[in-house]
Amino acid sequence: MGFINAFKNYWKETGAIYARNFKRIVITAPFWILAASIALSSTGIIRYMYLLDARNDQYMAEFWGEGSEVGFRQLSVYARGIESTGEYPIPLYMNNGTSLKKGDINTIRTSLQTVVDSSRNNPKDKGLTDDGSPRGWTDCYSTFFSTVMRDADIEGDYRAFHPFIYMSGGFLPATCVDIDQIVLSDSIAWTLFGSYDIIGERVVLADREFIVSGVVREQDSAIDREVGTDAPRAYIYFNALEAIARDSGATFDPNADTSNLSAGSQELLSGAGSTGSEGLSTTSECAILCYEAMLPELVKGVANTDIKSAIPGYTEADPKFFIVSNTGRFNVLKVWDFNMPLGENSEKLRTYNFPYWERASQTTMMHLFVDIILVLAGAVLLIIGIVTSVLRWHKKPLVIESKKDDDEDEEEKLLLEAKTK
Repeated sequence: MGFINAFKNYWKETGAIYARNFKRIVITAPFWILAASIALSSTGIIRYMYLLDARNDQYMAEFWGEGSEVGFRQLSVYARGIESTGEYPIPLYMNNGTSLKKGDINTIRTSLQTVVDSSRNNPKDKGLTDDGSPRGWTDCYSTFFSTVMRDADIEGDYRAFHPFIYMSGGFLPATCVDIDQIVLSDSIAWTLFGSYDIIGERVVLADREFIVSGVVREQDSAIDREVGTDAPRAYIYFNALEAIARDSGATFDPNADTSNLSAGSQELLSGAGSTGSEGLSTTSECAILCYEAMLPELVKGVANTDIKSAIPGYTEADPKFFIVSNTGRFNVLKVWDFNMPLGENSEKLRTYNFPYWERASQTTMMHLFVDIILVLAGAVLLIIGIVTSVLRWHKKPLVIESKKDDDEDEEEKLLLEAKTK
């Protein structure tokens, strides 16, 4: 019985101490809640700002319009193609309303130039330039395929949309002079030559010889590396890609084995018709997977409408192209809209073969969404912390009781010491 009584007394004494310690925790809870809210909000905001700084390719409209009274908007149009069954997996034109081909570019430029001319005050020159380039604005188009190195095939003012650090030389001029020029990324240049000072050296890509005119370093953030920006990459003219397609016999054969095609290409085939190839063009014309434009914009949002109207085969009710307004795409509302409902956009965009810069931007959007959640969670905790603080300071009896508990703890401590002696 003595042991049982000792255990009861111990439990009673320690239980009272635990109860009072719990009260103290409750009393100091507002402090911890406020501390957690500040930590969450600060983490979200700091990460958000860091991620924005890492994506300077989405803010090129600010540089283009610097010093101009007219604002500019950067827009991107992503189309789809079908991989060829030739020697190289070159994206080929599918059909009107799904793919873009070189002939569509002049249609788009003419339409957009008309809009730009109508918004300019007494322009000295109207219409496209003699070589078909935009006047008063700029654009470029590109596609890409994988060989030993990843390849991007471009035409137009690509530098206006994609900033590089130049290790040596320069980038491909907007107007093609020599289709056999090539620009290498720093990783492939170092692998092949052990140097960046390689202007004039020759490399072979897809059985065609090119002369190196520049070496560039691409963006190198953690997200960029996640999507493969650090992979070996080369840039050539779109005209050179067309020559490679002709020389390699790139074509789409409806009866060919398509098991080697990408998942996106196979899904497009399965949805094209009952035979799997119905409605698809069998031309060997190269597809344009990305068209980018830098348009003047007097009224916010109108450039987005203008480019939709300019794209052949585009319908708002059933859009077969993915159109991005790069300018302002990272504001909170657009980030939320891109990610919600969860998973909906990922399913919709599965059949597109996006270039690395767009995959990096979409990954950034997902990271930014997490940061928004952190800030919202911090805001909720801040409200809870403020409410509990107000309740805490208005309950003075609780403070008095806490002080009384402290006095009782001291008395019990003295009694225990006296019993021990």
